[in-house]
Amino acid sequence: MVKLTIDNIAVKVPEGTTILEAARSIGLYIPTLCYLKDLNEIGACRVCVVELKGREKLIAACNTVAEEGMVIYTNSPKVRRDRRIVVELILSQHDCLCVTCNRSGDCELQKVAMELGILKMPFNKDVAELD
Repeated sequence: MVKLTIDNIAVKVPEGTTILEAARSIGLYIPTLCYLKDLNEIGACRVCVVELKGREKLIAACNTVAEEGMVIYTNSPKVRRDRRIVVELILSQHDCLCVTCNRSGDCELQKVAMELGILKMPFNKDVAELD
């Protein structure tokens, strides 16, 4: 078993468990967009970033294996700031036709954007037409 701390909660998980799975095992929510267990664990969307104490750069929770003694923060100001930028960038390339989308109301991107307080787009869409 591996012992770590997530948001000041001591956690024990089997070896090979990711930080995301460890957090979920104690009821902590870390948003994800690209993560599908055993199918797509590549950390491409970067929405699941968390802070590892003693490390400057944030890490993806979905594909980082928990290690003995890790101290993880899932909702620090640094995490929220970087997560917000990532979601804003994703939204800048999104069609944003939420009202007519069949996922409206049950959309993880919508949910994460609302949790982060994203109410307007800071980036202009500049879609080039292909000839």
